[in-house]
Amino acid sequence: MNKVMIAEDDDSLREIYSIRLTAEGYMVVSARDGEEALAIAVRERPDLIVSDVMMPKISGFDMLDILRSTPGMDNTKVIMMTALSSDDERQRGEALGANRYLVKSQVGIEDVVNAVHEVLGDRDQDNTASQTTPMAEPVIPEVPVAPIAPETPVAPVFPTMPPQM
Repeated sequence: MNKVMIAEDDDSLREIYSIRLTAEGYMVVSARDGEEALAIAVRERPDLIVSDVMMPKISGFDMLDILRSTPGMDNTKVIMMTALSSDDERQRGEALGANRYLVKSQVGIEDVVNAVHEVLGDRDQDNTASQTTPMAEPVIPEVPVAPIAPETPVAPVFPTMPPQM
């Protein structure tokens, strides 16, 4: 099972990517900023890092630069994601060794998932994930129910009213 790290300071995006990639069969770890991403990357040795560029403490570009000079991390694949769509930024990411550069406004979650599969090379010829584990049907436990006694007819009860005078 491939391990993917999501380095993203936006909590909602980090959670969405994590849930979706977990559903694809990946083991997912996450980081909230570039500094945390470096520490987790060295400890966890992910096969791929999906990293935001603009993050607190250490930018995604600086994180990638440090990562590429860290012994044993040279085979870690990296997808950079950013709101910056300039060619200069793209060239900087590629020069630092990013395997893919995605502009957030131009991609959806499925594009990110497809990029992860492509960069990791885990797609079969028919374009399905070869390492995806099918999601199991939910198990609904049987709950024992006490038998219900047959109803006994109950005579209707009408309040008696005093005779009217």
